[in-house]
Amino acid sequence: MITSTVTIGTSISTSKVQPQQVLSRSFTVLATTGTNLPCEYWSYNFTASVGQYVYGNFTSDNPVGFFVVQQPTYVNWLKAGTCGNPGDAIASQLITTSYGFAPTAIPSSGTWTIVIINSSNSKNAEGYVTAYLSTVGYTLTQPLMTTTTTMIPTFAGQSPSIPGFPIGSIIIGIIAGLFGILLLRRRNRR
Repeated sequence: MITSTVTIGTSISTSKVQPQQVLSRSFTVLATTGTNLPCEYWSYNFTASVGQYVYGNFTSDNPVGFFVVQQPTYVNWLKAGTCGNPGDAIASQLITTSYGFAPTAIPSSGTWTIVIINSSNSKNAEGYVTAYLSTVGYTLTQPLMTTTTTMIPTFAGQSPSIPGFPIGSIIIGIIAGLFGILLLRRRNRR
């Protein structure tokens, strides 16, 4: 007896990479009262790589500036005593009490800083900020197979082949024919 096994069929499934939460916390940015500074800062550092996206949102009880910048840029702002520059940031919003920033590509790997700036000389700014890192979703093709085993009886001294056709071709032809008949029957039942 000759045994032949044929596997047919595939399926596509889509998988999305789960986002990584970078930050979820409240913040307080002091007012500039009693200082000679044009603004006060609140910051949070995180590490990100090229190919990742940063996104999130914040709310504040007092208008503030919001930026996502490379950490060295933020350090330069502190040294220069400036209150941020939207041109240096990959995400920014000036003078607002809420901001939801869409996924923004990280252009270079390294340390990045979320900066919230209060320019009020009379009121602290308090609020809540959430940020995530993720990569683009991907599609993965996974096999979903059906296996059919066919057994063909042979008799002593006889070959189950047809002259000019290899045994494998005959078996595949029989299986394909049976599969076609099954599909036609299913179609006719509908």
